[in-house]
Amino acid sequence: MNLSGGAARYREIAARCEDSLALDCARAGAKEYLAALDVTTPVLTGALRASEHIDAVFGSGTHATAVVAPHIIYAAFRNNGGTIHVRNKKVLSNGSRFFGTHVTQAGAHYMEKAEGESEGTMPAAMKIIVSEYFTL
Repeated sequence: MNLSGGAARYREIAARCEDSLALDCARAGAKEYLAALDVTTPVLTGALRASEHIDAVFGSGTHATAVVAPHIIYAAFRNNGGTIHVRNKKVLSNGSRFFGTHVTQAGAHYMEKAEGESEGTMPAAMKIIVSEYFTL
C-alpha cells in the first residue's frame, strides 16, 4: 500500500469510527448484559426474564448508551425488595399460602449481579467490534 492510499484508508476508518463505533460497542455490550441477566434473573414462572429487553441504544461520536431493562410490574420490587401492603382484601395470599396484611421481601439485586456476571464479556465483545473497525 502506498502512503497516499494508506492515509486515505485511515481517514475512512476514522470517519466510520466517528459515525458508529460507540453505538456498535454499546449494542455489543447490551447484548452481553442481557445474556448475563438471563443467568442472574430469579425464575419462578419465567415472566420476569421474558420481560427483559434492550430498549434503546443511542449516542454519537465517541459516546453511546444502551438501556436494558425488565418490563413487568414487579421487576423493581424483585430487584430492590420492599414491603407489599394489602389493598382490597383482608390478607395477602398466593392462592395456597396466606401472608397477612403485609409482606416484606429482600431484594435479589439481580440487575447488579448481572453487571458482575458480564464484567469480562462486555469489554471482550467491544474489543471484537473495535478490532473489526481497525482492519486495514
